[in-house]
Amino acid sequence: MAIRYSLVNTETGAASGFPGSPAGGAAQTVNEGFNIAGGPIESIIFRFAGTLNAAGDVDGDLAQCINALRVILNGETFFDYRSGYSDPADTTASQFGYFMNSLGESLSTEVVASTTVKEAYLRIPCGRQAPPGVSRIEYTMSTVALAAQATGTSVEVWVVYNDNMQTRTTVPPATSKVMSGTGQEEVVVRIPSNEPGVIAGVMIQNDRDTDGDISEIRVISQSDYSLETNYWRYLNHDLFNGVLYGSSGSQTQLQIAQLSPGGYFINLFGLARGDDLRLQVTTTAARTVLYQPVLVAPANASEGAQPTQTQAVRTNTSQAILDRSGAANQ
Repeated sequence: MAIRYSLVNTETGAASGFPGSPAGGAAQTVNEGFNIAGGPIESIIFRFAGTLNAAGDVDGDLAQCINALRVILNGETFFDYRSGYSDPADTTASQFGYFMNSLGESLSTEVVASTTVKEAYLRIPCGRQAPPGVSRIEYTMSTVALAAQATGTSVEVWVVYNDNMQTRTTVPPATSKVMSGTGQEEVVVRIPSNEPGVIAGVMIQNDRDTDGDISEIRVISQSDYSLETNYWRYLNHDLFNGVLYGSSGSQTQLQIAQLSPGGYFINLFGLARGDDLRLQVTTTAARTVLYQPVLVAPANASEGAQPTQTQAVRTNTSQAILDRSGAANQ
């Protein structure tokens, strides 16, 4: 089988799930479900297409308009993301797009040739062997309101089968904590006990795009000291112009940035699960902060009984996070 791309669902019109597709550009939550063939499911790709009413309806990347996405395979929720904030008028890199691209290069990107005609892609790592026969995918996606209704909208879902996938990736629900804004506090990030694997990383998200609300973070398993947030961005390769995103500011290339305001992805280097993840976080304002862990475990995919390609595409979320941080190059 090697790599195989299969279109499994297409939604169009006002209920497609594309941001701004309902009347008046209203916020929406869509629930979709469909059957798929079994096999080694490496990832699931969402392709968004539509035309905005005006260029200013979305000033940043389209991922800025998605505030929650849950994906379920055969009754198991393997991806459950919610954003700290979502603002289509924000011209900076979205938290969702930044999070996805911290898990691997180009997992969230878009065509920037037009300020109104939008085409965006979102690739969700999975790494699960669906049993032979019929399997089922369900997803729930929430998007924010736009200034006016978008037209010609569609959302396609593609399944990527790959019998050389190496890791099983789980994004469980985030732990939320109302931070006092008065100094350092301990945060315990809950990890589901029924999910296998190690903790590859954690995404920390403020509930607004004020970057100074979180000033220092200490990962107890990694350091005896609290590190300033820009230090974490240095360690994660973000400061080396490591953040790319679409914006109305350019119709020729992605924008280059050093950060997504209020968002920090911390590489945990496959932290063993002897306990929940423990952090010490220093804040300067009382805000609700989300802590989104990422779990990675080995995936054993069986080979398909079909003619095979001669080059293996070995996908590995742990390696992708490590490569992106640049830590292995030192």
